[in-house]
Amino acid sequence: MEPAILVVSLLSASKVSAVVVFPDRAQVTRSATVPCGAKAAALFEGIPPAADPGSFRARAEGASIEGLRAEERARERQYGPELAEVEKEIRRLEQENAQAADERNRADSASRLGAEYAQVAVAQVSREMAEAKPEPKGWASAFDASLAARLLGAQEAQSAAQKQREIGHKLAELRRKQARLSAAAMRTEHLAEVLVSCPSGATSKVELLYVVGGASWEPAYEARADEAGGAVELSAFATVRQSTGEDWKGVELVLSTALPSQNATPPELSALKVFAEERKEEKKVLVRREEHLERAETGRADAPAGEGRLRAKSQGLSVQLSVPEPADVPGSGTPVRLRVGGTRLRASFAYRSAPKLAPFVFRVADLSNSAPYPLLPGPVDVFRRGGFIARYSLERVAEGAAFHLTFGVEESLRVKRSVVEEVQREAGLFGGKRRFRYAYRFELANYGRAAAEVELSEHLPVSELDEVRVEIASTTSSGYELRRPEGIATWKVALKPSDKRKLELAFLVEVPSSYDSGGT
Repeated sequence: MEPAILVVSLLSASKVSAVVVFPDRAQVTRSATVPCGAKAAALFEGIPPAADPGSFRARAEGASIEGLRAEERARERQYGPELAEVEKEIRRLEQENAQAADERNRADSASRLGAEYAQVAVAQVSREMAEAKPEPKGWASAFDASLAARLLGAQEAQSAAQKQREIGHKLAELRRKQARLSAAAMRTEHLAEVLVSCPSGATSKVELLYVVGGASWEPAYEARADEAGGAVELSAFATVRQSTGEDWKGVELVLSTALPSQNATPPELSALKVFAEERKEEKKVLVRREEHLERAETGRADAPAGEGRLRAKSQGLSVQLSVPEPADVPGSGTPVRLRVGGTRLRASFAYRSAPKLAPFVFRVADLSNSAPYPLLPGPVDVFRRGGFIARYSLERVAEGAAFHLTFGVEESLRVKRSVVEEVQREAGLFGGKRRFRYAYRFELANYGRAAAEVELSEHLPVSELDEVRVEIASTTSSGYELRRPEGIATWKVALKPSDKRKLELAFLVEVPSSYDSGGT
């Protein structure tokens, strides 16, 4: 004889205990404790239709998994009892509404009867007034009886109408609920049955894992400047959304940066070919090229853990971040902002200005990402001196990589850039060459109460041709540092309170006359 199978329904006992949220989906873990036996079947019901049946996996503590079965069914069983109660209440209210309508009709009939009594009384009074000895004592009672009948009918009609309005509101709400339940009952859900075996008298924790769509998360940050301490307090947050229809209450939430469809597929090399094509000799044209330089950022293997107490686990191409507190995320798609953790980063603060691009002086912090996780692209809210400064986008920062944050404009420091000269001087004494001269003036002022050092930067042309030369003129203010690959000159100007300074930058561009400069 086959041993009996102990079936334990976990519709009320099982719950979502842990969730790993990816940028485009989530892995959900349901768990429950079941009594053991020779064969025990744990039944997981109410799994949302967004779940992928092919992703169902089971595991158990203190027991062996004997089998896993899943099926799809309509939700009529789950919503049927509630729908029946709603329909029963609708029928009861419809009966009350019909009774109220009868009461209103009776009240209207009583009012009409009172009006007819009044007409009879008027006719009777008219006849008695024509007689020699009328009896007015009965007139008042006749009119009072008619008026009382009409008032009573009006009150009863008003009461019945009010009752009908209240019943109508309730019926409208119940019919909307009936429509929602009927639609929900027509939808499907998944059911999974896990068969385990373990010693009788013990219990086992059974977990069901599955992947659902309709879930995502996005990073967000808050940066607070601590200029006195030379640090930035960086807090990481996550905005989690999920519209699976299944609420996650008090779950252990893990955020993963992995894209399952991408991280599982290794890249493939394509053919590398060398070829040549014939081109006609063309005339050399001098052009100006604006170039944006980017460098690859790599994280340090020995990056310090920081002070954020944030649990981060490397997954090779991705990172998993654990939310420190149990999280509640409704299944209706409502976004939930969760604090992931925080860290204190050492920072070097400076005042910087590039007046050619923006005529302002900015407060900037240079940092190194010592957090135990990479900073993903997302919005960052920056605070300085206890106030909100701005919100802007933060690019990806690798673990251990350098980056900077801007903490707004410093109003007490002013900068102005003026064009002094942008002219072309023809050749003659320069051996068939054309020379261009450029000169600019910068004015810096400190209207604050404290001394400050401002880093002012301006770029110069960088020649990519041996025949084209760029020279800095002798009239340029001294004390600058030139980064030659980028052609950026930077001055560090110390300003006392109420101090003003002027800087000059001039340079020459020498081009062969055979080059077409295009008016540059």
